[in-house]
Amino acid sequence: MKRAPSSLQDYIEIADRRRWWVVLPIALISLAVFFGSLWLPRSYVSEATVMIEPQKVPSNYVQPTISEDVTDRLQAIRQEILSRARLRKIIAEFGLYNSASGKIPGDDVVELMRRDISVDVVTNQLNTDRSKNVAAFKISYSGSNPGLVQKVTRNLASLFIEENMKDREQESEGTTDFLEDQMEKLRQSLQEQEKRIQTFKSAHAGELPEQQVPSLQMLGQMQSILQANSDAITRAQQQRSYMASVLESMKMINTPQSMKSSLQLQYDSKTADLLAAEQKYKPKHPDVLRLKAELAALKEKIESDKSNNPGGGGNSQGTPDQIQVEIAGLDKEILKRTARQSQIEGEIQKLQVHMSALPRVEQELAELSRDYDTSRTSYQALLAKRNNSSVAAEMERRAEGEQFRILDPASYPVKPTKPNLLQINVVGLLFGIFAGCGLAMLAEMSDSTLHSERDLTHSTSAPVLASLPYVLDPQEKRKTTKRRWLIASTTCVSFLAVVLLAYLQRSAIATGFGWHF
Repeated sequence: MKRAPSSLQDYIEIADRRRWWVVLPIALISLAVFFGSLWLPRSYVSEATVMIEPQKVPSNYVQPTISEDVTDRLQAIRQEILSRARLRKIIAEFGLYNSASGKIPGDDVVELMRRDISVDVVTNQLNTDRSKNVAAFKISYSGSNPGLVQKVTRNLASLFIEENMKDREQESEGTTDFLEDQMEKLRQSLQEQEKRIQTFKSAHAGELPEQQVPSLQMLGQMQSILQANSDAITRAQQQRSYMASVLESMKMINTPQSMKSSLQLQYDSKTADLLAAEQKYKPKHPDVLRLKAELAALKEKIESDKSNNPGGGGNSQGTPDQIQVEIAGLDKEILKRTARQSQIEGEIQKLQVHMSALPRVEQELAELSRDYDTSRTSYQALLAKRNNSSVAAEMERRAEGEQFRILDPASYPVKPTKPNLLQINVVGLLFGIFAGCGLAMLAEMSDSTLHSERDLTHSTSAPVLASLPYVLDPQEKRKTTKRRWLIASTTCVSFLAVVLLAYLQRSAIATGFGWHF
């Protein structure tokens, strides 16, 4: 049984004996991986940074109508742009995935582009408010053509900006339209309530709360008029009784000398009225002053008649016929004032009915007015909101609201992100070393030749008396020399071939590793 290596010296001797088993796999595998990786498809990534600018007009002056969180709105815009219709349009515009379009279905091509697009949010860690901690976001797209990748990324950034402006304007205008619709409904409701209130007031004229004081004043005036009319009826009745008694006396006496003139009779009647008024009213009452003025005028007429007819005594006008005419006039006046008395009492009764219905009418009107005031308050609040929404919509149309602005334009990728050639070649080198070492150990284990005294003593119990070095004859020396020259020439040719191949692939090598010549 062959001795297993037990020291570092043994491994060094094995490596020396099996050096070509180690070197050749390492060189071949490393070179194969190196040049093979150059043919792997490249993937370039272009990135653009879009900053979120806050509203330019202070919110104290114009309150924005868009309450959606920036993160949610950004997610909604992302879903809109990454929709199937939008991506198909971009694919057709830039001619993307032409090599794969004939091999895989259209929806799979769209899904492939969706995986190549990335949107990452850049947050502001100093701001704890979730709605305000989003400072910017990055848009990236990966593809095999650097220039095309840059164009697509630039187009995606422009789409995000345009979609944000359109969405904010539509949301603001939608809010304004909604408020206007609600205002129109509320305006119609207000008009209906105003008509109901107007109809209610027309149906309860005189019973309204605001008419309470005028109704009380009118009631007092009507009672005063009723009292004055009642007093006038009483005076007319008293005067008629007096005139009837005078006429009765004239009929009994039947002497013209005892008859008084009409002016005297009127004077006596007014005197009786004045006495009654002085007992009821104060000296400066209008009725008292009026009666005194009338008495003074009648007295002047009586004095004038006496001066014009000194001997007649004025009995030419105090005939029974004249007195009957005056009594008939008094009867008419009594009838007229009596009818007026009933009319005034009816009006007073009507006012009293209105006054008694006032609490009920006031309660019903309060309910109508309360609903109307509530609707009017809501209408005024909607009007203020609509005005603010109109200003906010105008602000959005002028791009004065919260906007997306490109901070860093789409970059031109110089170095591909995939594949990582350095990592691949390191893995290839490690795999070559592992394969070379494995092959060397396999060749060593399958070789039963004894290479040292230790192998001999391990294989047999006989002691080693002497060791002779291996001496080559001239023919073997020539073979060894030829083999060495062959190996050297093969190595040089291989090296030159590698150098030539590397020169031919210099562009791919430089691009893959991101080098610049």
